[in-house]
Amino acid sequence: MMTLRSPRAAITLVFASFGAAIGVWAGAIPHVTEASGIDNFQLGLGLTVLTLATVTLMSLGGAIGRRVSNRAVLLFAIPAFALSTSLLLVSNVPWLFFASLVLFGASIGLTDVFMNAEASAIEHDLRRPIFTAFHGSASAGLPVFAIASSFISTNMGTFATSLLVMAAFALAWLMVYFFVPPRKLTRGRESSVAILSSRGPLIIMGLTVGLSISCETAAVFWSAKLLNEQAPSLAAVAGLGTAFYGICNAGMRFYGDRLRSRFGEMNVMSVSIIFAMAGFAILGLSTSFVLSSVAFAFTGFGLSLLCPCLFNMAASQMPANRAAALGFISIIAGAPRIMAPWVFGWIAASQSTSFAFGFCTFALGTAFGLIMLLKNADLEVNTKAA
Repeated sequence: MMTLRSPRAAITLVFASFGAAIGVWAGAIPHVTEASGIDNFQLGLGLTVLTLATVTLMSLGGAIGRRVSNRAVLLFAIPAFALSTSLLLVSNVPWLFFASLVLFGASIGLTDVFMNAEASAIEHDLRRPIFTAFHGSASAGLPVFAIASSFISTNMGTFATSLLVMAAFALAWLMVYFFVPPRKLTRGRESSVAILSSRGPLIIMGLTVGLSISCETAAVFWSAKLLNEQAPSLAAVAGLGTAFYGICNAGMRFYGDRLRSRFGEMNVMSVSIIFAMAGFAILGLSTSFVLSSVAFAFTGFGLSLLCPCLFNMAASQMPANRAAALGFISIIAGAPRIMAPWVFGWIAASQSTSFAFGFCTFALGTAFGLIMLLKNADLEVNTKAA
């Protein structure tokens, strides 16, 4: 049973705040892009810049993790995340929009690596599968704040929306400060990034993570845009796509640890990706606001457990410096993650947003093939025995 005065509760709140920030931004995208004078192509370029900043900071995780504790990094990253989110939401000119995206992306990357590293360590300490529940907290925060962001941004402006996420981050920072102790740092060879380069399965994990997150990014950041195009009169609830995605994503992640324990990581990922492919295929063909909203639920189910399973598997390969393993797969994941937003924006501008969503089906087909390769590597975390 989780107590409120514990590292697990503190990191759960960090994950929830992480999801809240993404949800607030996703729900406000139509308003921010309109205020800044940003079109579809520029939005795709901006999300590419955001992803580049995210991947860059994630790739530095191993080096940082050898010198600074997870706790210390989070105490710095959380305020930076709150500030960058607020600046992005109130952007009203292109230069501020792009500058804020860089800071926002860097904050995402730094927070992502070290909250996952600490979450993996907590699961190891407790000796039972709880990792996907952390990600469930992020997914739960996403839909609530996406809907709130769409409504408040439409009726009160994006500055009012920024106050929501500032409050969430303030609470998360306090929880980390009081209840997350610093972990002992390991500086020997077992914590060095250099020993990871020869680990082929981590390369496969990284490529799979890159494709999966690229599709997640599309579902979260472009859902409001798609639904707004299909039903402009429903702009105030354009965040429904992100909401349906997030609700289903969260539900599966809270249940995911039971599935991991019963069926194993590989089987869970294999079935999940089929649901995701079905959802994106529907989005590519649908012209209906209602059907597209339901399709986002399918993508939420399907993508929910892929990254948590892969992150935990990767972190478990290097217990002395979990951030290093996560940083390594982030470097490998960088290429598809950086290119995907630009490609998606280009396809959306030249064809249509729905056509771009349909293209994600092929990306996930490639990810499915990579998971089959990983299955043969026999690196599955033994959650059944936990």
